[in-house]
Amino acid sequence: MVRSPLLVLIFMLLLPRGAFAQGEATEPTAHIVGVSVFGNRITKERIILREMVFQDGDTMPSSEFYTKLERSRQNLMNTGLFNTVALLPVYIDASTVVVEVTVNERWYLWPTIIFDLADPNFNTWWLTKDFSRVNYGMYLYRYNLRGRNETAYIKAQLGYTRQFGFRYKVPNIDAKQHWGVSIGGSYEEQAEITTGTRDNLRTLVRNEHGSNRDQWKADVEVTLRRSHDVRHTARLRYNQAEIRDTIATMALDYFDDASLETRFLSLGYSFIWDRRDSRVYTRVGHFEELRIDRYGLGFLDQAAPDITTVYATTKHWWKPHDKWTLNLSLRGKYTLGTPPYYVQEGLGYANSVRGYEYYVIDGEHFALGKANVVFQLVRPRTKRVEAMPMEAFRTLYFAVYINAFSDLGRVWDPRYASANFLANRWINGNGIGLDVVTSYDQVIRGEYSVNALGEHGFFLHFTQPF
Repeated sequence: MVRSPLLVLIFMLLLPRGAFAQGEATEPTAHIVGVSVFGNRITKERIILREMVFQDGDTMPSSEFYTKLERSRQNLMNTGLFNTVALLPVYIDASTVVVEVTVNERWYLWPTIIFDLADPNFNTWWLTKDFSRVNYGMYLYRYNLRGRNETAYIKAQLGYTRQFGFRYKVPNIDAKQHWGVSIGGSYEEQAEITTGTRDNLRTLVRNEHGSNRDQWKADVEVTLRRSHDVRHTARLRYNQAEIRDTIATMALDYFDDASLETRFLSLGYSFIWDRRDSRVYTRVGHFEELRIDRYGLGFLDQAAPDITTVYATTKHWWKPHDKWTLNLSLRGKYTLGTPPYYVQEGLGYANSVRGYEYYVIDGEHFALGKANVVFQLVRPRTKRVEAMPMEAFRTLYFAVYINAFSDLGRVWDPRYASANFLANRWINGNGIGLDVVTSYDQVIRGEYSVNALGEHGFFLHFTQPF
């Protein structure tokens, strides 16, 4: 009997899928029947389990299971509570598994000495090496208070800026560990303050007989973290500041209406989507942030700003090879309204183009892009030093990277640009650096940079390069 090839094909397509699947290999599954935690002498077990991206009773393909094991380990390391974290699957049979979580806790009580430079960065201070421009004092930090990942500190600082403050942060106040709260306050007085810039260098005014500016600040923040990677934050802040007659005379727009005092509330919201493998020195992942702040709410106001700021950032890291990382980031700030000098922000402080460390570019809006190519020179190493008397300090971490970079930025300044040649133009800096990452999240960067002005030099930093 002659069969039609078309009829045979139709018959095969209409057969149930399982008719041909019996001989096919299926991916193994993992059924989690328990999570055991070891090494947490202080940290509550629920704080550790909160960072797991799987739960007791979950069933999933084995490939997904091992991916979630690694992500859970990263989440635990990113809490900053542990020196090391290991997740070990223990199989009872081919698909039934118990996960063993072993942590090595850090030291949580830190009486930290303050030795902080008053200049925008170390390199600016090094030009003068003026120790009168140094802040000194002490923080008393208590991390992981009550074993619940709470943080509390008090601060007493003297020197260039006298400051006294406190903060108490509780990341989990509900049973599901979704809501958190933080409250803090500070008092500050400063004899020398910046009243403006000329040629993109700060104009500093000093009072030899006392303070030029006194400030009082207080705030409360409420956070929501339903998932592991997304955080929402709402904040309410109170700010009060007073300046001397000399400042108001030299900078008529320091506060609104040439006043000697300002007082206002600000209301803000932040959205953060953070999926980095490590927050200390990222090799792969992404980070997005949107931040909106309204300054001056219409009550309790005195010479208050009448502005709204929008800040946004996006950062992405790719690892095409185990030793190589590519990073691109873009951040910017836009101001609605005209800010007094007291609350405006450009480039040269928290955000800067590398190669322009000696300059400050004031303005109402800015954009900043960074590109980095990172090569792992010394792979991350963790070493146990049993001779150390305390367990929290027996684990040492060390890694070294070479970082080639290119930064591009611009500040829009409709008021002061005539006196500052770097405003309202694109600026670019390029260079290469050596990044050293050590225990307790310490990053030391040495960079050689060349800017678009033809200036070059070696600069030292103590933060992430990204």
